[in-house]
Amino acid sequence: MQIIKQVKVKQVITEKSRSLLISKFEQRLDRLEQENQQLIFEQKRMERNNPLNRHKVITKFQKEINERKKKQAILQNQIETIHNLPIESEIVEREVQALVNIEIGMDWSQVVTDQVIVVKNDKIIRIDEVGEKNE
Repeated sequence: MQIIKQVKVKQVITEKSRSLLISKFEQRLDRLEQENQQLIFEQKRMERNNPLNRHKVITKFQKEINERKKKQAILQNQIETIHNLPIESEIVEREVQALVNIEIGMDWSQVVTDQVIVVKNDKIIRIDEVGEKNE
């Protein structure tokens, strides 16, 4: 039988990985800014087409714009954090799912032990086991 298990992927910060992460975050920032500009344009268009519902239109669009601004602030903070991280430090980049084969008689604590894949410059450098999973 197989089960699915969450596995963390950590990235070792190098100059190359730092610049790639920052670039990725900056692209997300740009995309959010473009979405905000599009929302402002759509808001103005809908205000002109629906003058009776102007207040509802403004409220709806401002909510969407504010959500994107919050995401932008989080991304700015992440960029600043990455700039300040020392080289060779490890950050959790994401979680992936792994298939685990289980059989009768296996030690359950081995199955539920957290694993962490550590990547440096797109190469897996080690797989750590981090003790029993706490859920």
